[in-house]
Amino acid sequence: MRLDFYHAARDSLLLYEAIIPVKFERQLDSINHSAVLIHNDCHYLSQEILGLAFEYRSDFPASMKELVVFADLAPRFQMLAEEVLQRQIKLVIYNLKQAIDGADGFQNTHQMKQYESAKLSIDQVIFILEKVYIIWHHLLLPSAYKRSMSMVLETVFARIANDILLLDDIAAEETLQLQRLIHLLFENLSYLLDSVLSINQTGKLQEFPARTLHDLIPSLRKLRKLADLLDMPLKSVTAVWESGELVNHGFKQSEVEDFIRAIFADSPLRKECLRKLESTSY
Repeated sequence: MRLDFYHAARDSLLLYEAIIPVKFERQLDSINHSAVLIHNDCHYLSQEILGLAFEYRSDFPASMKELVVFADLAPRFQMLAEEVLQRQIKLVIYNLKQAIDGADGFQNTHQMKQYESAKLSIDQVIFILEKVYIIWHHLLLPSAYKRSMSMVLETVFARIANDILLLDDIAAEETLQLQRLIHLLFENLSYLLDSVLSINQTGKLQEFPARTLHDLIPSLRKLRKLADLLDMPLKSVTAVWESGELVNHGFKQSEVEDFIRAIFADSPLRKECLRKLESTSY
Protein backbone atom coordinates (compact mmCIF):
# COMPACT_ATOMS: atom_id res chain seq x y z
CA MET A 1 0.00 0.00 0.00
CA ARG A 2 2.80 2.42 0.91
CA LEU A 3 4.49 1.72 -2.42
CA ASP A 4 1.22 2.47 -4.19
CA PHE A 5 1.06 5.84 -2.46
CA TYR A 6 4.64 6.53 -3.52
CA HIS A 7 3.90 5.75 -7.17
CA ALA A 8 0.70 7.79 -7.01
CA ALA A 9 2.66 10.79 -5.72
CA ARG A 10 5.30 10.47 -8.45
CA ASP A 11 2.65 10.00 -11.12
CA SER A 12 0.79 13.08 -9.91
CA LEU A 13 3.92 15.19 -10.20
CA LEU A 14 4.72 13.83 -13.65
CA LEU A 15 1.14 14.46 -14.74
CA TYR A 16 1.35 18.05 -13.51
CA GLU A 17 4.61 18.52 -15.42
CA ALA A 18 3.02 17.21 -18.62
CA ILE A 19 -0.36 18.94 -18.41
CA ILE A 20 0.43 22.46 -17.20
CA PRO A 21 2.39 23.67 -20.27
CA VAL A 22 -0.38 22.35 -22.55
CA LYS A 23 -3.41 23.48 -20.55
CA PHE A 24 -2.03 26.99 -20.02
CA GLU A 25 -0.34 27.41 -23.41
CA ARG A 26 -2.35 30.54 -24.23
CA GLN A 27 -1.46 32.19 -20.93
CA LEU A 28 2.20 31.29 -21.38
CA ASP A 29 2.20 33.04 -24.75
CA SER A 30 1.27 36.42 -23.28
CA ILE A 31 2.46 38.66 -20.47
CA ASN A 32 0.19 37.97 -17.51
CA HIS A 33 -0.17 36.95 -13.86
CA SER A 34 -0.96 33.30 -14.65
CA ALA A 35 2.41 32.62 -16.27
CA VAL A 36 4.27 34.04 -13.28
CA LEU A 37 2.14 31.99 -10.87
CA ILE A 38 2.96 28.84 -12.87
CA HIS A 39 6.65 29.72 -12.60
CA ASN A 40 6.26 30.17 -8.84
CA ASP A 41 4.40 26.87 -8.45
CA CYS A 42 7.06 24.94 -10.36
CA HIS A 43 9.83 26.58 -8.35
CA TYR A 44 8.01 25.78 -5.10
CA LEU A 45 7.48 22.15 -6.13
CA SER A 46 11.16 21.80 -7.06
CA GLN A 47 12.06 22.80 -3.49
CA GLU A 48 9.39 20.69 -1.79
CA ILE A 49 10.14 17.56 -3.83
CA LEU A 50 13.64 17.39 -2.36
CA GLY A 51 12.18 16.86 1.09
CA LEU A 52 9.53 14.29 0.22
CA ALA A 53 11.72 11.20 0.43
CA PHE A 54 13.26 12.28 3.74
CA GLU A 55 9.88 13.20 5.22
CA TYR A 56 8.24 9.86 4.47
CA ARG A 57 11.21 7.48 4.25
CA SER A 58 10.78 6.33 7.86
CA ASP A 59 7.28 5.06 7.02
CA PHE A 60 8.65 2.52 4.55
CA PRO A 61 10.21 -0.88 5.31
CA ALA A 62 14.00 -1.01 5.05
CA SER A 63 13.75 -3.08 1.85
CA MET A 64 11.79 -0.31 0.12
CA LYS A 65 13.62 2.79 1.31
CA GLU A 66 16.09 2.77 -1.56
CA LEU A 67 13.19 2.61 -4.04
CA VAL A 68 11.52 5.75 -2.72
CA VAL A 69 13.15 8.44 -4.84
CA PHE A 70 11.86 11.93 -5.62
CA ALA A 71 15.10 13.88 -5.99
CA ASP A 72 15.28 13.17 -9.73
CA LEU A 73 12.08 15.18 -10.24
CA ALA A 74 13.32 18.36 -8.55
CA PRO A 75 15.62 19.51 -11.40
CA ARG A 76 12.83 18.90 -13.91
CA PHE A 77 10.50 21.26 -12.08
CA GLN A 78 13.25 23.82 -11.60
CA MET A 79 13.93 23.65 -15.34
CA LEU A 80 10.22 24.05 -16.10
CA ALA A 81 10.06 27.06 -13.77
CA GLU A 82 13.02 28.67 -15.55
CA GLU A 83 11.59 27.91 -18.99
CA VAL A 84 8.32 29.62 -18.08
CA LEU A 85 10.15 32.68 -16.74
CA GLN A 86 12.48 32.92 -19.73
CA ARG A 87 9.47 32.70 -22.02
CA GLN A 88 7.94 35.68 -20.22
CA ILE A 89 11.20 37.65 -20.44
CA LYS A 90 11.45 36.99 -24.18
CA LEU A 91 7.86 38.15 -24.68
CA VAL A 92 8.53 41.35 -22.75
CA ILE A 93 11.73 42.05 -24.69
CA TYR A 94 9.97 41.38 -28.00
CA ASN A 95 7.22 43.87 -27.15
CA LEU A 96 9.74 46.47 -26.03
CA LYS A 97 11.77 46.10 -29.22
CA GLN A 98 8.60 46.48 -31.27
CA ALA A 99 7.83 49.70 -29.40
CA ILE A 100 11.34 51.08 -29.97
CA ASP A 101 11.14 50.16 -33.65
CA GLY A 102 8.36 52.75 -33.91
CA ALA A 103 10.92 55.50 -33.24
CA ASP A 104 12.51 54.74 -36.63
CA GLY A 105 16.02 54.87 -35.21
CA PHE A 106 15.34 58.25 -33.53
CA GLN A 107 16.10 60.00 -36.82
CA ASN A 108 15.23 63.67 -37.46
CA THR A 109 13.70 64.30 -34.05
CA HIS A 110 14.11 68.06 -34.67
CA GLN A 111 11.08 67.67 -36.96
CA MET A 112 7.84 67.72 -34.98
CA LYS A 113 6.30 64.66 -36.64
CA GLN A 114 9.41 62.55 -36.06
CA TYR A 115 9.77 63.77 -32.49
CA GLU A 116 6.15 62.89 -31.69
CA SER A 117 6.68 59.44 -33.20
CA ALA A 118 9.81 58.90 -31.11
CA LYS A 119 8.06 60.19 -27.98
CA LEU A 120 5.17 57.80 -28.59
CA SER A 121 7.67 54.94 -28.73
CA ILE A 122 9.21 56.00 -25.42
CA ASP A 123 5.72 56.28 -23.91
CA GLN A 124 4.94 52.75 -25.10
CA VAL A 125 8.16 51.45 -23.55
CA ILE A 126 7.23 53.11 -20.26
CA PHE A 127 3.70 51.64 -20.41
CA ILE A 128 4.96 48.10 -21.09
CA LEU A 129 7.48 48.30 -18.26
CA GLU A 130 4.84 49.61 -15.86
CA LYS A 131 2.60 46.66 -16.70
CA VAL A 132 5.47 44.21 -16.22
CA TYR A 133 6.45 45.86 -12.94
CA ILE A 134 2.92 45.47 -11.54
CA ILE A 135 2.96 41.75 -12.32
CA TRP A 136 6.55 40.82 -11.55
CA HIS A 137 7.23 42.94 -8.48
CA HIS A 138 4.30 41.54 -6.53
CA LEU A 139 4.54 37.91 -7.63
CA LEU A 140 8.14 36.94 -8.40
CA LEU A 141 10.63 36.02 -5.73
CA PRO A 142 12.89 39.05 -5.10
CA SER A 143 15.96 37.38 -6.63
CA ALA A 144 14.03 36.34 -9.75
CA TYR A 145 12.50 39.81 -10.05
CA LYS A 146 15.89 41.50 -9.82
CA ARG A 147 17.48 39.22 -12.40
CA SER A 148 14.57 39.42 -14.84
CA MET A 149 13.96 43.16 -14.62
CA SER A 150 17.68 43.93 -14.93
CA MET A 151 17.81 41.85 -18.10
CA VAL A 152 14.80 43.66 -19.58
CA LEU A 153 16.09 47.13 -18.71
CA GLU A 154 19.54 46.33 -20.09
CA THR A 155 17.92 45.43 -23.42
CA VAL A 156 15.98 48.72 -23.53
CA PHE A 157 18.86 51.02 -22.59
CA ALA A 158 21.35 49.25 -24.86
CA ARG A 159 18.99 49.41 -27.82
CA ILE A 160 18.17 53.11 -27.42
CA ALA A 161 21.84 54.06 -26.92
CA ASN A 162 22.85 52.02 -29.95
CA ASP A 163 20.15 53.56 -32.17
CA ILE A 164 21.20 57.10 -31.27
CA LEU A 165 24.89 56.35 -31.75
CA LEU A 166 24.15 54.98 -35.23
CA LEU A 167 22.78 58.36 -36.41
CA ASP A 168 25.17 59.77 -38.99
CA ASP A 169 23.93 63.37 -39.04
CA ILE A 170 22.47 65.10 -35.98
CA ALA A 171 21.27 68.71 -36.20
CA ALA A 172 21.82 71.07 -33.27
CA GLU A 173 18.09 71.14 -32.42
CA GLU A 174 18.07 67.35 -32.69
CA THR A 175 20.58 66.92 -29.88
CA LEU A 176 18.23 68.69 -27.47
CA GLN A 177 15.25 66.60 -28.53
CA LEU A 178 17.19 63.35 -28.17
CA GLN A 179 18.35 64.46 -24.75
CA ARG A 180 14.76 65.28 -23.81
CA LEU A 181 13.60 61.79 -24.82
CA ILE A 182 16.30 60.12 -22.72
CA HIS A 183 15.41 62.27 -19.72
CA LEU A 184 11.72 61.46 -20.21
CA LEU A 185 12.53 57.75 -20.09
CA PHE A 186 14.59 58.00 -16.90
CA GLU A 187 12.11 60.29 -15.14
CA ASN A 188 9.31 57.78 -15.67
CA LEU A 189 11.37 54.73 -14.74
CA SER A 190 13.04 56.01 -11.58
CA TYR A 191 10.69 53.99 -9.34
CA LEU A 192 11.46 50.87 -11.34
CA LEU A 193 15.22 51.36 -11.08
CA ASP A 194 14.80 51.86 -7.33
CA SER A 195 12.86 48.59 -7.09
CA VAL A 196 15.76 46.70 -8.68
CA LEU A 197 18.35 48.37 -6.48
CA SER A 198 16.44 47.66 -3.25
CA ILE A 199 17.07 43.91 -3.52
CA ASN A 200 20.48 42.46 -2.74
CA GLN A 201 22.01 39.30 -4.16
CA THR A 202 20.37 37.06 -1.58
CA GLY A 203 16.95 38.25 -2.63
CA LYS A 204 16.26 40.18 0.57
CA LEU A 205 15.49 43.86 0.92
CA GLN A 206 18.34 45.93 2.24
CA GLU A 207 18.95 49.59 2.90
CA PHE A 208 22.42 49.77 1.39
CA PRO A 209 22.76 47.51 -1.68
CA ALA A 210 26.12 45.91 -2.30
CA ARG A 211 25.88 46.33 -6.08
CA THR A 212 25.11 49.51 -7.98
CA LEU A 213 22.56 49.87 -10.75
CA HIS A 214 25.44 50.25 -13.18
CA ASP A 215 26.71 46.82 -12.17
CA LEU A 216 23.28 45.29 -12.71
CA ILE A 217 22.41 47.23 -15.87
CA PRO A 218 25.65 48.24 -17.66
CA SER A 219 23.93 50.19 -20.45
CA LEU A 220 22.23 52.47 -17.91
CA ARG A 221 25.56 54.22 -17.34
CA LYS A 222 26.14 54.50 -21.08
CA LEU A 223 22.72 55.98 -21.90
CA ARG A 224 22.96 58.48 -19.06
CA LYS A 225 26.37 59.60 -20.28
CA LEU A 226 25.10 59.81 -23.85
CA ALA A 227 22.46 62.28 -22.68
CA ASP A 228 25.26 64.42 -21.23
CA LEU A 229 27.36 64.18 -24.40
CA LEU A 230 24.51 65.46 -26.57
CA ASP A 231 24.99 69.05 -25.38
CA MET A 232 28.74 68.98 -24.69
CA PRO A 233 31.17 71.14 -26.69
CA LEU A 234 33.58 69.23 -28.93
CA LYS A 235 36.59 69.86 -26.68
CA SER A 236 34.70 68.52 -23.68
CA VAL A 237 33.74 65.34 -25.53
CA THR A 238 37.39 64.86 -26.44
CA ALA A 239 38.51 65.53 -22.87
CA VAL A 240 36.17 62.95 -21.32
CA TRP A 241 37.38 60.39 -23.85
CA GLU A 242 41.03 61.12 -23.02
CA SER A 243 40.27 60.81 -19.30
CA GLY A 244 39.04 57.26 -19.87
CA GLU A 245 35.59 58.08 -18.54
CA LEU A 246 33.76 57.12 -21.73
CA VAL A 247 35.51 53.77 -21.90
CA ASN A 248 34.42 53.11 -18.33
CA HIS A 249 30.87 53.93 -19.39
CA GLY A 250 30.96 51.34 -22.17
CA PHE A 251 31.73 53.51 -25.20
CA LYS A 252 33.90 52.21 -28.02
CA GLN A 253 36.36 54.49 -29.79
CA SER A 254 34.55 54.06 -33.11
CA GLU A 255 31.25 55.09 -31.48
CA VAL A 256 32.73 58.31 -30.11
CA GLU A 257 34.39 59.10 -33.45
CA ASP A 258 31.13 58.57 -35.34
CA PHE A 259 29.25 60.60 -32.72
CA ILE A 260 31.63 63.54 -33.21
CA ARG A 261 31.28 63.34 -36.99
CA ALA A 262 27.49 63.23 -36.70
CA ILE A 263 27.16 66.30 -34.48
CA PHE A 264 30.08 68.58 -35.31
CA ALA A 265 30.77 70.04 -38.75
CA ASP A 266 34.09 69.30 -40.43
CA SER A 267 36.73 71.76 -39.22
CA PRO A 268 40.39 71.90 -38.20
CA LEU A 269 39.27 71.49 -34.56
CA ARG A 270 37.25 68.38 -35.38
CA LYS A 271 40.21 66.89 -37.25
CA GLU A 272 42.46 67.62 -34.28
CA CYS A 273 40.01 66.05 -31.82
CA LEU A 274 39.61 62.94 -33.96
CA ARG A 275 43.41 62.60 -34.11
CA LYS A 276 43.51 62.75 -30.32
CA LEU A 277 40.95 59.96 -30.13
CA GLU A 278 42.96 57.81 -32.52
CA SER A 279 46.17 58.36 -30.56
CA THR A 280 44.57 57.38 -27.25
CA SER A 281 44.45 53.66 -26.57
CA TYR A 282 42.90 51.77 -23.64
